[in-house]
Amino acid sequence: MGEKVIDDYAIVLSNDIVDDPVRMLEVCVAAEPYVDAVKIGITSSMVPGVDIFERAKAAMNGKPVLADYKVADIGFRAKDESWQGTNAKIVRALTAADASYITVHTFPGLSSIEEAIAVAHETGGRVLTLPYMTHKGADLFFGMPLDDAQHNHIEDVLERYLDIDSTNLRVDLCTCDTITDVILLLGQHFGVDGFIAPGNNPALLRRYRERTDGELWCPGFGRQSDVTMDKQFENWARIVGPNSAAIVGSAIYKDEDPAKAAEVIRGYRDQAVARLTEGSR
Repeated sequence: MGEKVIDDYAIVLSNDIVDDPVRMLEVCVAAEPYVDAVKIGITSSMVPGVDIFERAKAAMNGKPVLADYKVADIGFRAKDESWQGTNAKIVRALTAADASYITVHTFPGLSSIEEAIAVAHETGGRVLTLPYMTHKGADLFFGMPLDDAQHNHIEDVLERYLDIDSTNLRVDLCTCDTITDVILLLGQHFGVDGFIAPGNNPALLRRYRERTDGELWCPGFGRQSDVTMDKQFENWARIVGPNSAAIVGSAIYKDEDPAKAAEVIRGYRDQAVARLTEGSR
């Protein structure tokens, strides 16, 4: 995995204001003293264009910007061994636009995720992949249990793509119970910089941490959670540890005073981390 650029127990502003880039940048400026990075989704870059990432980074005083594009297209290696698939073109455009991190799906296939990671690293970017998502029904695919036939199929595909006997992949696949586990395994094999982890699902956060010590960027704070924000931060910090980021959106950008809202969110984070510190003494 690449060099870490986020702070421990980071707070990431999910700035999902879709049709008002001026307001989006105003929220970045207001929240910047209290957050460590900003996430901007594909819908929020459609009106202003990809230069919104550079403008947002400036508004955030150079803090990291996550382009949440959830890239899910083809990877293709040309005869000269260069990556020339659609994922490569998207990633190159986003890193050129000053995106620090890009979300990329693994489910389209091995060349897709390998290409995205390789091209991001060549161009100064980083990739987060998605072993699970926060919305209801996400377990239809991501949580699918694996039987013997599915394990055999995964092994067959990997053997056609790479020499799995030169790695621990064959052994590690035996420990995978769901599609989520496989995505975590493949992400680490190809050198992903971190994972999107559901901050509203403590059981899955524990599963992630059992399988990786990499960066976990966690959406699902606030309206997607069944517990209060302070309790959610406490659960999150205890499970994931310092190499992590809490992604908070509407609780900040929908507030009439986003600076105050971000300050409150930071307070929840600080209290949760302080309790951990006190508990370890």
